[in-house]
Amino acid sequence: MLSEKQFRARAARELRALGNQVSGLTADRVIYRRMQDEYGQGHPSLPGNGFADVFRGAYTDALTMRLRRLLASEASLSLRRVIGQLEDYPDLLHPKLNLRELAEDAAELDKMASYLKQEIEPHFLPRGRTPGALAPTLRELDRALDMVSGLLQKYYWVICDAYLDLETAGRLAAIR
Repeated sequence: MLSEKQFRARAARELRALGNQVSGLTADRVIYRRMQDEYGQGHPSLPGNGFADVFRGAYTDALTMRLRRLLASEASLSLRRVIGQLEDYPDLLHPKLNLRELAEDAAELDKMASYLKQEIEPHFLPRGRTPGALAPTLRELDRALDMVSGLLQKYYWVICDAYLDLETAGRLAAIR
C-alpha cells in the first residue's frame, strides 16, 4: 500500500489526466450541439441527411465508449478506481467528506457504469440515428458526463485541496 503522500501524488496525476479527458468530452459535446444546430436539420450543401445520421451515430458511439472507459474500475485510468482507493486513506477524507458520502458516490458511479453497459448499446443502426431516436440516449449520456465532471472536481478538491478547471473555452477557441 502506498503512503498517504504517494497516494495523493499519484491520484492527483490521474485526476488531472481524467480531467483532460472530461474536458475533451465536454468540448466534443459543445461541437456536436453546434453542428446539430447548423447542419442537423439539413443543409443545402450536404446531400440528403446521411451526413447528419452518421455524425450523430459516431458521436453517440464515441461518447458512450469513452464514458464507459472512464467509469470502469479495472481501467488503468479510472475515476471509480481512485474513489475506491481513497477509502484506504481516511485521513484525507476527514475534514471534507465522510465514508458514507464516499460510498454513495462510488455506488452512483457503479450504477451509471452498469446502465451504460447494459442499456446503451453502441453501434446504432441507421434507423436509430435520427434525432428523435437518439434524444433519450443523449440525455442519459449528458447526465453521465455531468456526473463524472462534478465528481472529478469534488475528488480533486478532496485529494489536492485545489480546484480542477474543466473549462472548455480554450479548446473551443482553437477550433473556431
